[in-house]
Amino acid sequence: MIRFLQGITRRSRRRIFIISTLGVMGLTVPVWVPRLLSTLPAFQVDKIDVQGTRHVPPDAIEKLVSLEPGASVWDDPTTWENRVRTHPMVREVTIRHNRRDEIEVVVVEKRPVALIATPQLRPIDGEGLLLPLDATKAQLDLPIIGGLIEVEGDQIVDVAIQKLAFVLDQLDRANPEFVSLVSEVTHAVNGGYRFLMLPSAEVGVVFLPPVNTVNALRRVSIALGQIDDPKVARADARFAGQVVVARVEAR
Repeated sequence: MIRFLQGITRRSRRRIFIISTLGVMGLTVPVWVPRLLSTLPAFQVDKIDVQGTRHVPPDAIEKLVSLEPGASVWDDPTTWENRVRTHPMVREVTIRHNRRDEIEVVVVEKRPVALIATPQLRPIDGEGLLLPLDATKAQLDLPIIGGLIEVEGDQIVDVAIQKLAFVLDQLDRANPEFVSLVSEVTHAVNGGYRFLMLPSAEVGVVFLPPVNTVNALRRVSIALGQIDDPKVARADARFAGQVVVARVEAR
């Protein structure tokens, strides 16, 4: 190494030293820069931008963030995120610095997928959990899961109803237009699910299997698209690879 340095000019030695120093600084920048910037008054949080909320008021999220005096946009947001997650309507949250004096709070709310009678109508999510929403005030236009359903705390007791809530969530993500036209859903007598549709739908009743439900609904959509009648009484996709369509509903 000494022989190597002896063989290069003084200018080259200086250049090697500068490059080496910058390399070491570059490795430590992610650690010391945020700590340094967080001490500067210019980066203190003055604004909170809440994104992603539909049912939760943004000011409720701001209150949960509960910034400490002198909080900086460069502070670790983990504590703030954990506070926001305590809200019963929040599924996930990410907080990041947005501008010099502003943080952005991105919230993913729990999605109501159906109403159940407890005996009053209450919204549930895809995990079968009761949501703290007033179905009337929140203007929730959701399918009703038929029957009186037992609940312990905020959780549906019946595992079969929990599964149905999960299926409704899958269907809503894959085909929200279909779910918006469902009036009531129950377990069918011969297995699977019975979807009673609103009068504006092109079919009166749809039967879907408990497995591969989304694919079965796609088959129903294809079958209905091949029929000239503006409306049919019944479409049953509980048969492997088939959809049975009836113009007069068989009871």
